[in-house]
Amino acid sequence: MSSTIRTLEGSNVTVTSRRTSKILNLSPDGTSSRDSEERVTLHYAAQTADAERFKHILELDNSLIDCQDRNGYSYTPLLIATMTGNTSVMKQLIENGAQINHLDKDKHSAVHWAVVCGQLEALIMLLDNGAKVDFADNQGAQAIHYVTATEGISRERSEAILHVLLKHDAKANARDVDGRSPILWAASNGNLEAIISIAQAGGDMYVVDRDRLNIIHCAASHGHIHIIEYAVNCLDSTILNSVDRNGDTPLFYAVTLGHNDCARLLLLNGADANHQVRELINS
Repeated sequence: MSSTIRTLEGSNVTVTSRRTSKILNLSPDGTSSRDSEERVTLHYAAQTADAERFKHILELDNSLIDCQDRNGYSYTPLLIATMTGNTSVMKQLIENGAQINHLDKDKHSAVHWAVVCGQLEALIMLLDNGAKVDFADNQGAQAIHYVTATEGISRERSEAILHVLLKHDAKANARDVDGRSPILWAASNGNLEAIISIAQAGGDMYVVDRDRLNIIHCAASHGHIHIIEYAVNCLDSTILNSVDRNGDTPLFYAVTLGHNDCARLLLLNGADANHQVRELINS
């Protein structure tokens, strides 16, 4: 899941000020011309222009309002404006009928992008104007998954974004292609605040993915001792010795991956130090 986040955050939507200035000053005849990145003037205007200039460019050729770039991303002006938090441009696009639920080539919606880029105001604008909150991308991940694993965004802003998603009925128990829910994503990323908020909204704390990994498996695998501490204090103690598809307990992952503090905490709370994995029993 972290590689997916990096792919999202690393997509190229930045242009130099010189190129932007040159493109925004094109003549009307050049409005639909594509540059080396297969974008038209409106794509760049969505990123950098103020409301007045964008309005002028949009009026030159309104048919380009949902124009997709052709460099492999399938971004529309609305997606780009969302990524950069250009809400004045977003407002114009939405009012002029832009497709608010367009999906890029990886099935990321504007809501996905608002979450990953930490654009709280953009997210609110999208949802207040009818954007769908629960699109799943090509990894089956919804926006509520990504908000548990944001990077480079303050925890306060991430919590506010999560609150907005839940307020608009994001699915607390949504599953990605690996059967992982937002709570399991949060456990893998050490995001205790997200776990608590999602659980309060109906998220299943005992959920397991397709490999039967639970919240403590995920936390132990990544060394998040504070997640384990929270889980052992609020969940039934039997979860400590629950096994995944291979017969492995959370303690196995903590020890194997060198998270000794996690292993110690698990043992202190009743993890079975004598559990043998299935392969050893059958060998």
